[in-house]
Amino acid sequence: MTFIWIAVILLGLMAVADLIVGVSNDAVNFLNAAIGSKVANRRVVYWIAATGIIIGVFLSVGMMEVARKGVIYPSSFGFTDLMVVFIAVMLTDILLIDGFNTLGFPTSTTVAVVFELLGGALALSFIKKGQARIDGVEVQNLINTDKAFVILAGIVLSIFLAFIVGMIVQFVSRMIFTFNYKNRFKVLFAIVGGISITAIVFMVAKKALGGSLFGDAQWFIMAQQYLPELLFGVFALSTFVFLFLGLSFNTDIPRIVVLFGTFALAMSFAANDLVNFIGLPLAALESLKVFLASGSIDPDSFSMDFLSSNFLEKDILKDFTYQSILAFAGVVMIITMFYSRKAKGVTETEVYLGRQSVGYERFEPSYLSKVIVRNFLQVHHAIISLLPSKLVNVLDSRYKRVESYDASGGNDRTLYFDTLRASVNLVVASILISIGTYMRVPLSTTFVVFMVAMGSSLADQAWGRESAVYRVSGVLTIIGGWFFTACLAFIGAFIFAYIIWYGSWPATIIATALVLYILFRTKRYYNSRLEEKKALKEEFNEETETNMDFLVESGGEQIRRNLLEASKIYTLAIQGFIDEDLRQLGEANSKADKLRKYARNGKSQMFYAYSKMNEDGIDSGQYFIQAFDYLTELVNCLTGITKPLYIHFENHHKGLNAEQQSDIRELLDQVSAFFNHLVHIEKEHKYALIGDMVIKQNFLLGFLEELRKNQIKRIQSGHGRTRMSILYLDLLAETKNILLYSINLLKSHRDFIGAAK
Repeated sequence: MTFIWIAVILLGLMAVADLIVGVSNDAVNFLNAAIGSKVANRRVVYWIAATGIIIGVFLSVGMMEVARKGVIYPSSFGFTDLMVVFIAVMLTDILLIDGFNTLGFPTSTTVAVVFELLGGALALSFIKKGQARIDGVEVQNLINTDKAFVILAGIVLSIFLAFIVGMIVQFVSRMIFTFNYKNRFKVLFAIVGGISITAIVFMVAKKALGGSLFGDAQWFIMAQQYLPELLFGVFALSTFVFLFLGLSFNTDIPRIVVLFGTFALAMSFAANDLVNFIGLPLAALESLKVFLASGSIDPDSFSMDFLSSNFLEKDILKDFTYQSILAFAGVVMIITMFYSRKAKGVTETEVYLGRQSVGYERFEPSYLSKVIVRNFLQVHHAIISLLPSKLVNVLDSRYKRVESYDASGGNDRTLYFDTLRASVNLVVASILISIGTYMRVPLSTTFVVFMVAMGSSLADQAWGRESAVYRVSGVLTIIGGWFFTACLAFIGAFIFAYIIWYGSWPATIIATALVLYILFRTKRYYNSRLEEKKALKEEFNEETETNMDFLVESGGEQIRRNLLEASKIYTLAIQGFIDEDLRQLGEANSKADKLRKYARNGKSQMFYAYSKMNEDGIDSGQYFIQAFDYLTELVNCLTGITKPLYIHFENHHKGLNAEQQSDIRELLDQVSAFFNHLVHIEKEHKYALIGDMVIKQNFLLGFLEELRKNQIKRIQSGHGRTRMSILYLDLLAETKNILLYSINLLKSHRDFIGAAK
């Protein structure tokens, strides 16, 4: 019994942790459209979603049965067996979902739980294989394998169907309403808005309310019986309200649709996905109550047949304990949504992949994404060539953006996409989820919402030539992560089940402590990534301050910051080279790679801001471009130093001899002093001292030439090893380039400031 008590207590604590990591990932499903389109302040959106969550948790009772009998057959397990599976599932789920949260990837908590149950149950079947039967049931009947295959088929279907439907609906919507739809199409928007609200209500009725605790209520039975009539009434009422608001107050109808859809999807999420987080702990608590009431003393042989009944669905309104648990779960979910940094990170990933503007791209292009984009462009050009030119011109005219489209909105400044696309994302996702529920096809809410958003992005020309390979690579990465979720969930639960079965309660406590330690480490890692993202300015602000003073100030700040960081990295790398310190060289290489990203992103931001300038700034443009070109080349040279040095010692090659160390130390002192003077001149704008810096530069160039000749003499005398000689001479060459680019950078920035005045 010691194991049982420890298991139930730990499952209760794990439920809280699973709620936090689960909501951090799943919140993107109902927040994406509202946050991306800036329909309201972020906290207003959160409160609307919170209202949906707190209602949805009390509608989740029917879904709680899935955790107990949807994937495994509880009657085939003893009490101890089932607790082993439940703990293995919860430990794996917390680790897995938190890992995806740390990476900022949306995934399916439903798929994770299903395959964790399969993995844990399969482990038990292997452990019990020596026994022909368990409580009169064949061992192979522990697992509902048919359910697993149906879920997989539904996932694959939902991925492609959601993407295609989202793309088609968004294309048709944009053809009708264009980007310039503000204060226009009032009657049409009222009708479409009414259809949208009706579709969302239908989704709530079929997805959230179906099989809820109201199943036996007379009013609920009548509502289900007269659902078509009720939906028509919703359509008529919402259309009339939208028409009145549009004609009387010029209300943005899609904005209302998005807010209502956010509430509805949040409620549906809580009603359907809460089982993924607390379903198993609730089943464990119920099992303990029944076991203690039975008077049995052997949990190994205690039958779990009672879990096949609908206890929760029948008695939840009579049990204050379960009501309190559901209310507490809702509060935890809401607090997590408001304050979880990782939830914001997952949301940003999906929003960035669908944003209308260009900017920093998180995902690097892959070979597959390049092939897909290249073939798509070929097909696109072929289709365009076959269409009449007048039709092509008409289609192009529907995609013309008004100047005000890029205006910032809300407190977050950047508008990622408009309310029309946000409405399409919500409505199409709601309809697909409703159809799947009506046809009893298991669909993942995460997969449907994400793929609809990506399909609408493609149709909205958000994936242009400048960003397509990056966005496609990101989508492929996330889709691959979904199937990776299933594999890791299965394997993780399988391994944990073995460990817990043979290690009993000591292994359970140790495994839980290990999971807590990993969570602590991932939190530290995520915080470091947040600092990097803050410096990188991934949000790519679409600056409204496009005057020359802004460019001078921001451009100068970036140049000073990058020069100072370059100086630190150079010192770190050269000192590590002298000391043969692999850790220090690795740090320098990592910092150089980050600086390269900073410089590239900063260049994009400055160029974007400069493109918004009027003709008065054209004369200074050549110096502005030159300055950031030199900065980019300087940083590339720095990467050309750190990476070969790190690889050299990573492969355990020999270091510098005493004479080479002496030369490099003197070089480091000279270059460090040069950078310090450079940063001081840039910071204080003392450009009159550039002449002195040129003299210093020429001295260093001569010193580098002297070092190069010394190394050639060592080679000729037979004292220079070939591998080290190449590395040494490459270091001198890259240092020379850094000195040249740094002075050119300073001169260009000086000329830019002079021309801007």
